[in-house]
Amino acid sequence: MGTEDLRTILADGRARLRAAHEVDAAAATTPQAPTTGADRDGLVEVVVDGHGLLADIAFDADVARLTPAQLEAAVLDAVREAHRATGRARVQSLPALGDSEFAARVRAVLAEEGE
Repeated sequence: MGTEDLRTILADGRARLRAAHEVDAAAATTPQAPTTGADRDGLVEVVVDGHGLLADIAFDADVARLTPAQLEAAVLDAVREAHRATGRARVQSLPALGDSEFAARVRAVLAEEGE
């Protein structure tokens, strides 16, 4: 990967982060209504506030039959669904950079580590 390729990737990543920050700044000044999300089986329901923060969670009595891993998945599904319902923009992933030490540093600089 050449220097120009890296500059292009870094510039693109920084532009995406700036756009995401602008969307977040605009959203912070515009109150949004809370949204609800549920897992596909309807065993977990969550409410997130207008900023996407968890405000409430409710469990159906049938969650007792779930394994811990299944319960975790159900909660995460419900939270993702509620976040989708807010309509807030999400930061897009960067192009694949590989798993080199350099790529890890690039992701860290762009605050994309772990995504």
